[in-house]
Amino acid sequence: MERPEDDVSWSEIFERLKIIGIVVGLLMVADLFYRWLTFPNDSFAIYQEALTWVWYHTHSLIFGPESISYVSTDGPATIIEYTHTSFVGAGMYPLEVTDECAGIHEIVFVSFMIWMTPGVSKRLKLRGILVMAGVLSLLNLVRLLVLYPLAVNGCVDNPGDGCWAPMWEFHQFMLEIGFMLVIVLGWTVWYLVVGGPAKTKQAGDLSLRFALPTRVSQRKPLPQLSLVVLLLAGILATYSVHTLGFDDQSEQQRLEAEGCEEINSAYCAEETRQWDNISGKAWRYLLISGIAASFATLKFHWGNSSEEEE
Repeated sequence: MERPEDDVSWSEIFERLKIIGIVVGLLMVADLFYRWLTFPNDSFAIYQEALTWVWYHTHSLIFGPESISYVSTDGPATIIEYTHTSFVGAGMYPLEVTDECAGIHEIVFVSFMIWMTPGVSKRLKLRGILVMAGVLSLLNLVRLLVLYPLAVNGCVDNPGDGCWAPMWEFHQFMLEIGFMLVIVLGWTVWYLVVGGPAKTKQAGDLSLRFALPTRVSQRKPLPQLSLVVLLLAGILATYSVHTLGFDDQSEQQRLEAEGCEEINSAYCAEETRQWDNISGKAWRYLLISGIAASFATLKFHWGNSSEEEE
């Protein structure tokens, strides 16, 4: 009995499952690498400050400037505090836009998902990444704006210590589940809109797309984008070298941390933490600049044909 042409053989099923396993594995490795890169505090300090500024002014326009204020610290201006009569005795803490709350993690994750989708042109991938980055950034700002009315409603309905719990529960839900649902739904919609199923089917042997490059060559001449990337990588590397070897404040912090070795105190713990953040960022910036420079100057060739440009 002959097998119908439309039937899928067990070998094809196994091959597709293998591809799915490779993609999931790469996503996990990329996520772990991202978490290592952003382990130092305030890894995206400039973006965090910009987001806090937008949050502060948008909140002021909606709920009034008297309901929100900046908290002064020695670090980045990323901490705000809510004010409302119902918060008296609620034990409510100031809120900080940390690197995990900035939405960069979600944007990087969905960008990696889109970029790894086989069969779709680079142009469509870039458009998808830009759209999803805009949607996630806007959604993250809306999430921050919703925190205040949730806290107010909770403390008006059930005043007392911890009455702002609905705000915290919503915050945790969005970070742990909500954004992931948006990412999966957003990627699925994008994949269907660009005709992903048909393009993936026409892509040929997908296993070749997740193999190691067969050849590496130098880009000649360097395109304008590579020159821009090299310039940014050079700035990043220069900043890192200056921080590690020539900056007086960094050197003072290093000496303070080294002097605190084997000393168990709150002061020494803070000094060590600050030096770990300074040096950790610098070494990570050096690594990023090296990787960026490599991709800017080298061209990697795989065994499969490149995706069509649309």
